[in-house]
Amino acid sequence: MNRNILRAFTFAAASLLSVLALQAQTTWTRVGCWSPYPNCVGAKDVFQDSTGAQWECRACGTTTNPGPGTCYKVGSLNSIGYWCS
Repeated sequence: MNRNILRAFTFAAASLLSVLALQAQTTWTRVGCWSPYPNCVGAKDVFQDSTGAQWECRACGTTTNPGPGTCYKVGSLNSIGYWCS
């Protein structure tokens, strides 16, 4: 009997963590494309998380699921580089 309760609790906890992870990822907002070069070569998608931190992801227009596993946190992109359309 205790084994079934433990399994149910484990399943519920895993389900809750999955929902929370999806909610965390949906709070990211795409800011635009950024490149260190004026001709926008190598432009990357930039997203902003719920805390206001900016994250640089994959090639511009190709990021489908932004998150810490596919993007990396960057400093102020406004002081260096170029925003591309």
